This record gives sequence, C-alpha cells and structure tokens, in this order.
Amino acid sequence: MIAFAMLIVRILKTPIGWLGVNFSQFETLLRIKLTLDIRSGSSAFQASGRKRYSFGAQFFVFAAFGLFIGIITLAVADLMLSLTLHFTVIMVMLAMTLITEFTTVLFDHRDNLILLPRPVSHRTLLLLRLTHIQFYMGYIALGLSLATGVIVAIKYNAIAVLLYFIAVGSGTWITLAFTTFLYLLISKIVNPERFKDILTYLQIIFAVLIFAGYQLVPRLIDEEAIKSATLSIHGLVYLFPPAWLAAFVKLSQVSDISTPEVILSILAVIVPVAGAYILIRFLSRGFDVILGEGSTESAAPVNEKTEKMRLKDTLINFFCVSATERAAWKMVVSSTKRDRKFKEAVYPQFGMLAVFAILILKPDLKAPSASIHETGEFAKSFFFILFGFTGTMAVLQLPFTDTPEASWIYRALPVKDHGHILTGAVKSMLMRFFAPLFLTVGVISIWFWGITFIPQILLGGCGIILLTLIMIILQKMDLPFTQPREMQKKGTNTITAILSMILMGILSGIVYASTLLPVWISILVTALIISLILLSFSSLRKWKFKKALN
Repeated sequence: MIAFAMLIVRILKTPIGWLGVNFSQFETLLRIKLTLDIRSGSSAFQASGRKRYSFGAQFFVFAAFGLFIGIITLAVADLMLSLTLHFTVIMVMLAMTLITEFTTVLFDHRDNLILLPRPVSHRTLLLLRLTHIQFYMGYIALGLSLATGVIVAIKYNAIAVLLYFIAVGSGTWITLAFTTFLYLLISKIVNPERFKDILTYLQIIFAVLIFAGYQLVPRLIDEEAIKSATLSIHGLVYLFPPAWLAAFVKLSQVSDISTPEVILSILAVIVPVAGAYILIRFLSRGFDVILGEGSTESAAPVNEKTEKMRLKDTLINFFCVSATERAAWKMVVSSTKRDRKFKEAVYPQFGMLAVFAILILKPDLKAPSASIHETGEFAKSFFFILFGFTGTMAVLQLPFTDTPEASWIYRALPVKDHGHILTGAVKSMLMRFFAPLFLTVGVISIWFWGITFIPQILLGGCGIILLTLIMIILQKMDLPFTQPREMQKKGTNTITAILSMILMGILSGIVYASTLLPVWISILVTALIISLILLSFSSLRKWKFKKALN
C-alpha cells in the first residue's frame, strides 16, 4: 500500500516541483508518516477518536455504504442528473469526514519539535499534510464509489469507468483543497484560539447536518418525480463541482455530449489543478506559524467584574449551600467553556433536538402552526420531556477529561465534604444548559398550547431534574474531571441511552396522565418531586469518593 502511494507521488514529481515544494523532503516525510500509520493502525483515524479497525474492515464498511448510495443515485434515468446526485453525496460525505475526523490531522502539532526547527518550507509542510489526508480520503472515496463503478461498467463502457474513477479522485481533491482554503482563510482573520473554537463549531454543525440529512431527506424525496427528472444546465450549474464531474464522466458517451457539458468537463480538470497551484504556492504562507500556534494555549484575559458577573454571583449564592459548592460551580463552568471535547459531546445534542421536534410533531409544511396546535397530548408531553432531558446531558459528561491526572487537586484541597463538589458541579450544568432550554421550550409550549399547559411544564421540568439525579445516583458518578475520556466508551453509552429512554417514557406518561386529572393533583405531585430533589441533593452532598481520592 505504501509502495503504491509512493509510486503515485513519483509520477507527480514534476508537477509537485512546479508548486515550489522540496520533493526529496516531501517524499521522505510522507513515507515516514504512512509507515507509522500502517504500523500503529492508521493514526489518522486514531486522532479522531476511532477504534483501531484494520484497513480491510474500514474499506468493507465504506463499500457497503457505497453500494447503498450507488443503487439510489443511479436509479435515476438521466446520466448527468444521477451522477451529479452521486458526486454530491460523495463530496458532502467526504467534507463531513474531513471536518469531523481529519481536521486534527491537518493541524496536528505532535511533530512540531522535529519539523518546525528544520529548513522545511511552508509549502512542503502544507502539501505533506494534504497528501497524507488525501491518502485516507481517497481510500474512503474508493470504498464509497466502488459499487457505483461496477454499475457504470455494466450500464455503459470501460471508458466511462476509467473517467468515473478519475472524477472520484478529482472530487476528493476539490473537497480537500476547498476545505483547506477555508481553514487558511479563517486562520488569517482570527486569532489561534478563536480559530480552534471555529473548527470545533464547524465539526458540531456538520455532525448535526449528518443526523438531519439521515432522518429528514428520505422523507422529503418524491421517488417517482426524481426517476424521470433531467438536469437542466444553466448559470448556477457551472458553479457546482459535482456537475463538472458528472459531465467529465459523460464524455465517454461521445454521441450524446453537448457543448455545455464539454465546458463543465473542462472545469473538472482545470479547477483542481489551478486550485492546487494557488493553494500551495500563494496561500500556504504562514502554515508553519499556524502549526506552532496550535501547540500552545493562551490564557484568557482577566476582566473587571461587570454587572453580568455580579448577577451570576447572585445566582450562585442563591442556589449553593456552601463555599465548596460555589467554588465547584465556578470551576466547572470555567473548565467546560474551554474544553472543546466537552463541547463536541454536548452541543450536537441541541442541534439534533430540532430534528427530533420535526419527527415528533410532524408539522404540515403548508400550515405548520395549525398542525402543531392539533398535536396529541402524549406527543406534547414527550416533545417537552425530550427537549428538557437533553438539557441535562451535559451533567453526564462531567466526570470525563483528557487530563484525569489533574484530579490530584481534590486530594490536596483542605475539603472534607467532597460531595459538595459534585452537587455544585451538577447545579452549574443544570443552570447553564437545562434552565435556558427549559424556559425557551416552556414559552414555545405556552405559545402553541396555551396557559393550561403550565402545570405540565412545571411537573415535567421538576421531573427531569429528579430523573437526572436518579441517574447520577444509579451510575455512582465520580467527581468532575477525574475519569479518562476513553472510559466513557466502555459500554456506558448504550446503558445510559436505554435508561434515559425508559425514564423519559415513564415521565412522559406521568405528564400525560396529569392532563386527565385536576390541576391541584399536578401541583401536589410537583411539590412532592421538589422535596425529592432536595433530598437527593442532600444525599449527594454526603457521598464519599474513595476511588477518586486514593
């Protein structure tokens, strides 16, 4: 595999030299990186948090998914439209994979101490990273496109297959080059810390888009209409890379090619070459600086206490019963605001809520307001409980961190009641995530379903907090930031998800039943739940954490 990759690189030696890259340095460094990857089981996938699957297993998964894509997209009769849809799906998946999986590889700073002091130019460094990623992206693209290549061979001819796989490689490079161009552009506009925050938010947005597309797009497609549709080439199509690639493949049908399709196919060749030249020769300047800045963390400036901060202090003093709880509250809020892994684990949940809301409420797009007003009582209850419960998911992320060794501070602090640290942390997450979501969804619910829904809102909100505390007790949650993040994947995710769904179903049933009973019963049950919440917090404050403190 390495020999094949290096053979391709040697074939492109002259074009690589035109880019201003030192070929001998580039070839040596790329060989070392690929060798390390093969020996360790693909560091590119490990950097993104994946398990160590073999190349064969990874390829099988991509090929199976590619078969599904090929059957759907090539069911369309028109070749141009079917391949445009196909390349759109492939390029979107590659872009999502690049942003969510390989951004860490592009800006990996683990080899900075070796490379940056050496006379390696920024052009060589950038092309090295891009080629390294292209190796894996091409591997993924090949798996996704293999089944479609077989279908193209059966329906058309050998030339079409050859042009198709060239188009797949071109599409992979276009995706990689365009995404990198955006990264470099952003890095020149904002400071390094802000740049890394933007990358985190991009990863979160794409994770939500993947989920939304998986859930919603199949429900919106009219199968009969798309089978007989054709692609009409007009001004905007010339700006759409998948259409370029589709036209390039259609060159194999010499008797059926039009002038606009020839122009599109020329763009499929010119744009990747020109993009590589511009990106490496003119936009790579400062890439070595970006790598150097990425390996350091800058301290946030300390501002004077503002009115907003005084309000926060008032809230903390109101909800916390001890100085330890107040300190834990502030410590957890400060840490989670800086922890990008925490954001990647929590923030996508809120984007997915919008998708679930559509699936639960099933609004009529022609009259959405009227259809939401007619939502059934149990659907209303489940909608509210689902939104509120997601606001508590941040609590379950509290024990996990990339630096569990820093938990020595708990042993060093002169604190006897360590349970106060946990309760302060839980309260801070409920106030930061649950409270805003609860108020927002409560107002929306009252807007659509009237003030008669207020008892159910109060009952559901208090019930959600109680169920969160029950899950903490059942899981015997550790102190904040004491467990390595890998421990989160030791089977607890599935158990937590199943338990959460069961508890949400039970609570939704209770809220639904309250709509059939007098209001005073809902108020009485809410008061009982509040009492249980206070007792649960009191119990947590008495907890001992021998494992974390030894």
